[in-house]
Amino acid sequence: PPRPESPTLAPPVPNELQDDDVVQYNEIVAAVMANDPNLTQVVLDNKRQIGNNDGGEALWEALTTNNHVQLLSLRNSNITDDQMAALALALNENTSISRLSLQNNMFTSEGVEYLIVCLECNSTIDVVDLEGNSPIDPRILDELYGILQSRGVPNHSNNLELLLERIRGNDPNLTQLDLRGMGIGQEDNDAIMDALAGNAYLRKVDLSDNMIDDDGVSALSLALADNTSITHMCLAENRITSIGAEYLLCALDTNDTIVDVDLTGNSIDAGVIAELNHALKQRRT
Repeated sequence: PPRPESPTLAPPVPNELQDDDVVQYNEIVAAVMANDPNLTQVVLDNKRQIGNNDGGEALWEALTTNNHVQLLSLRNSNITDDQMAALALALNENTSISRLSLQNNMFTSEGVEYLIVCLECNSTIDVVDLEGNSPIDPRILDELYGILQSRGVPNHSNNLELLLERIRGNDPNLTQLDLRGMGIGQEDNDAIMDALAGNAYLRKVDLSDNMIDDDGVSALSLALADNTSITHMCLAENRITSIGAEYLLCALDTNDTIVDVDLTGNSIDAGVIAELNHALKQRRT
């Protein structure tokens, strides 16, 4: 399609609307605009106002000058072809975002074409997830994923599914699982944990720098109750709190194989970390 014209930018939706989602959206936009170096993941999943109220214009404007955000996740947020056009323009200017999660929105092949045009100028993006959108012309998807694969990085969805098949199939050659920085959230997390439960060969699992929260750790704890092979688990730089760490402590009551868990970069009380580390240290001595 022709390159879209720059949109007329609007200010963030006023907080006076007293909608928690809108308030959170405005706060994130403000942090992106301020180029907050601690904000490397922008997760606005299920925020329907992105597509309904300001059309995401405040976010797109903020992203153009930000150089710290690496992951942009807008799953199930009513993103249309028009919003994809505006997002593509913002990504033409952005040089830090490498991963886009755009599942379950409302854009069509036209929106994907805007993204393809963007990739001609933007060489930073290497992972794009578009599952769950309107039927998109397979030829356009092939063109998009061809560009990404030419950058040396396989498509996230295809790569993850291949790994899951190997885990479910108990591939004896797969003893280390590296899923760092793949934008894994609840949907992917559930599939991964189900696969881990029945695997007998994996020893080390790295799920760092994703979007795993306490619910995800709860599912992991259930998987570890059945797994007897995993010894090392890295969950650094996720969205886990003390509640999630407590789930892991409970998992150690039934799992005597785990000897190392890395939770650095999460918001967990020092006392809970100390308790977990003490329990693991006893296993290593």
